[in-house]
Amino acid sequence: MIRNYGHFLLAFAVLLFQVFPGIFIYVAPGLAYAPGHSLVEARAWTVSIAGLACLALAGLLLTSAASYRLLTRSRAVIAWPMVLFFCVPAWLLSVFYLHAVLVFLAWV
Repeated sequence: MIRNYGHFLLAFAVLLFQVFPGIFIYVAPGLAYAPGHSLVEARAWTVSIAGLACLALAGLLLTSAASYRLLTRSRAVIAWPMVLFFCVPAWLLSVFYLHAVLVFLAWV
């Protein structure tokens, strides 16, 4: 009998996915303000907010899917620590990024 271990890899991938919003935050200003920029300055704010919002919502969706798959397809002894160590930090980072987007939208 072959078992499917994809839900364990998804939990790890969700935490690894949180690197992309950080990279996006680092790269986005350079797209508009660096010499030889490739993005019009008038669109920089819109693109950066929309990109960060999409990455935050994707992180929340992936984290929810990973948590659900872990809790429904594996034993509780294995699922709860993986949810605690992989999914909760990813969920908190995604919520933080979404909160930042909403604060920036309310502020400006």
